[in-house]
Amino acid sequence: MEPQTQAKKSNLVLILDYGSQYTHLITRRIRSLSVFSLCINGTSSLDSITELNPCVIILSGGPHSVHADGAPCFPSGFIEYVESQGIHVLGICYGLQLLVQNIGGVVKVGEKHEYGRMEIEVQKNYGLFGNKQIGDKQVVWMSHGDEAVKLPEGFEVVARSNQGAVAAIENREKKFYGLQYHPEVTHSLEGMETLRHFLFDICGITAGWNMEDVLEEEIKVIKAMVGPEDHVICALSGGVDSTVAATVVHKAIGDRLHCVFVDNGTRREKE
Repeated sequence: MEPQTQAKKSNLVLILDYGSQYTHLITRRIRSLSVFSLCINGTSSLDSITELNPCVIILSGGPHSVHADGAPCFPSGFIEYVESQGIHVLGICYGLQLLVQNIGGVVKVGEKHEYGRMEIEVQKNYGLFGNKQIGDKQVVWMSHGDEAVKLPEGFEVVARSNQGAVAAIENREKKFYGLQYHPEVTHSLEGMETLRHFLFDICGITAGWNMEDVLEEEIKVIKAMVGPEDHVICALSGGVDSTVAATVVHKAIGDRLHCVFVDNGTRREKE
């Protein structure tokens, strides 16, 4: 697919999920800042991503190694798309390694695996750490065995762990950033402030989302997931959950939704 021409971005932060137990926590943390975020499968098609028209994309962590057969990755054409659209990309843990491995860097199995609370030291007081409220030394939560040992052209290391491993990288010109630790968990003591700084100061996002916007955004996600021609079958029991789900999906795709009533034995007599 050819990258689409530059278009006005939504205020959406899109999270590509690579299997981390913390991925949905990223979503909640961002929404708590009054910014809308959505989480989709990290191997989703490029068409699914472009239709959502995000202004920021976050690559989540995950339990995989980038060297493993079948390791999940963003779709072909992803790097060209985000560069052409000027989209900020933040890789977290495995997401950082995906960026490095796929744009000319080298990721290897680390000599010392890093798990749990660790201290990092900021080496560059700009970009990811340009916020004066973020200290030069931080306690963060690590969970990785692989590490970036050679960065792609144009990247620089902006923080290292107390073991000397790469902890944060960035290429401000291309708007690519990476954190080897998990800022979304409370164990990373300044992680929330780092996310806030990234979204508002670096990416220029404006806060203003609230729960009233959920329906509109969920309809957009369903349309992107289903596509323009596919049909959906919905098991409908008549309860609140399945009825609401069916209603929302019908708003998104109309008569391409086919509901099958499931009698679970809990309906009232003659209902």
